[in-house]
Amino acid sequence: AGRRTIYACGPMPMLQAVAGIAERTGVPCQVSLEAYMACGMGACLGCVVKGKEHSDESPDYRCVCKDGPVFAFDQLKWV
Repeated sequence: AGRRTIYACGPMPMLQAVAGIAERTGVPCQVSLEAYMACGMGACLGCVVKGKEHSDESPDYRCVCKDGPVFAFDQLKWV
């Protein structure tokens, strides 16, 4: 059998569930996010999602328009 990868797009709750499956099974996963993109260049920060290292003390945001829209599931903070 060849290497398997999960590719997913859809609403955030579904992508969160898919990311959990990928993490539990060790299967690589890429998710395609949708967001309102006012400027399309990352300047307005209207399409940000939390990166995996995000905390109140150390913000880590990713722009869907500039950094994505496709992300490896482990680049994002799901909780």
